[in-house]
Amino acid sequence: MVKYLTIFGVIIGLIIISIIGLGFWLNKANAHYVWKKIKDEKMTSSVVFNVNGETKLDVRSDELMPLASTVKIVVALEYAYQVEEGKLDPKEQVDLDELEKYYVPKLDGGAHEAWVGFLGENAYLENNRVPLQEVTRGMIAFSSNANTEYLMKKLGLENIEQRMLELGIRDHTPLFYFTSALFIPYELKMRDYPDKSIEEGKDKIIQAMHDMSDEDWIEISSMINEKLTNDAETYKENAEVLEWWDEDFDLLFSETFIKSTTSEYAKLMAMINNEELPPIAQEELEYSLGMIMENETNQQWLKRAGKKGGSTQYILTDAIFAEDKQGNKFEIVIFFDDLKWYEGFKLTNSLNEFELKLLSDESFRDEIL
Repeated sequence: MVKYLTIFGVIIGLIIISIIGLGFWLNKANAHYVWKKIKDEKMTSSVVFNVNGETKLDVRSDELMPLASTVKIVVALEYAYQVEEGKLDPKEQVDLDELEKYYVPKLDGGAHEAWVGFLGENAYLENNRVPLQEVTRGMIAFSSNANTEYLMKKLGLENIEQRMLELGIRDHTPLFYFTSALFIPYELKMRDYPDKSIEEGKDKIIQAMHDMSDEDWIEISSMINEKLTNDAETYKENAEVLEWWDEDFDLLFSETFIKSTTSEYAKLMAMINNEELPPIAQEELEYSLGMIMENETNQQWLKRAGKKGGSTQYILTDAIFAEDKQGNKFEIVIFFDDLKWYEGFKLTNSLNEFELKLLSDESFRDEIL
């Protein structure tokens, strides 16, 4: 008995040590791990890295991949242009209740709540209202999906897409209201399986959504967006999205999300970096993207910079422009898809280290380029 207890104790001890070791490995930033995964032909990954207008690194840059929240850059872009054109006032006051219509708790990683907390701490709120400019920055810096949905509606999906075309961004799947789209399973259930629960009809609902055309996604999500705009409280109570949302739907939305390429987003970041936008639009967009410049460490070596990333359990994306104090300009755009849980965790904890080394460590650049 003592022998078996000793063996059991050793096994338990080894398991504990392994778990601790795995946790340490997952949380430790490793720039070389990111590079290893980018190079791996088995990975669904893509990157573009530009230095002073010259492409230094290009890996599968024309491959369409899901954007996650990085797509919000083009929403901020259209906002900036509409301010430039006098169609929008950045100081326009927006009631938080209008944004709450599009807020789905627990499905945005706490982003919207974090932004609202930031507003209160920094005196941006007045009578529960906030400037439109801060709504846009909250969409970028905090990745509020509610703010995104509000802005997409205010700006117009067609206007956002037309602006992309005018700027030469063409390799991009159509936009749709992706927060409203969270409720599509409920709509399909009510239409096709009214006597069943979503759980009972889930397999058929998921297959139907995989079979939907771009036009279907736009049409149904736009219809849901109208319902949220007109009576969000009742609609969300009836849909009970948190009662049925699970990893299967999370995977579905990752697979069917809006897509583009690192090449297109690197082109867009270069336009911003080279200050090719009209002056007011340039200023507004840099304000929206530029919260990283509030970091004192970044201020020591960067003249200006901006970024937007995105992630799901299966996707990790990021887009950066930066100009250092010597006048060197950089753009980095990185997309990963089809990630296993541990890959996503490790990459998320390592991506900033990789980007920082690309931007500031010439020996690291020489090593991998």
